[in-house]
Amino acid sequence: MGSKKKKIPQSVIKGEQQSHAVKVKQHDVKIIGLVSDELAGNSKMGHLTPYVALKYFKSDWQCFSDWQHGELKEFSSFLGKLSSMTWQQVYDSSGKSSKRGMAYTSYKIDDVKSPGIKQKLKDVASKVSEDKTFFELRVNQNKLRVHGFQSQSAFFLVALDRGHEAFP
Repeated sequence: MGSKKKKIPQSVIKGEQQSHAVKVKQHDVKIIGLVSDELAGNSKMGHLTPYVALKYFKSDWQCFSDWQHGELKEFSSFLGKLSSMTWQQVYDSSGKSSKRGMAYTSYKIDDVKSPGIKQKLKDVASKVSEDKTFFELRVNQNKLRVHGFQSQSAFFLVALDRGHEAFP
């Protein structure tokens, strides 16, 4: 009657995760917009075409249902413009005095003025990586903005900012 107890591996006890190679089919690489480490080098992968991913979207801050019909149309137009650009073109839209188009603006999360948006961004940063660069993009020339980060081709939209509250 004595049953032999199984030992739990130390790596599981310590919470260590093993790195697993993922096999990806070539057509998935194209669809998802992946680039290997060897091809990416140290560049920001500016030649890739952006798309929006909602995996980390925080609808409890602000939801699309909070936006007016015309604002939703502007967001649809924003998606079309973004997908017709490269990441390099998005980066090039930044600038202190001559922002244009997407007006890419990177920032430190601690500099965000709105406590609500700041907390949502911090929550996501703690899940993905503290060293990710967060930035805002301009949806229109007025106040509509979106906040998130880039990974490979994807722009991970984290927060909507209808009233430009992050940096009023």
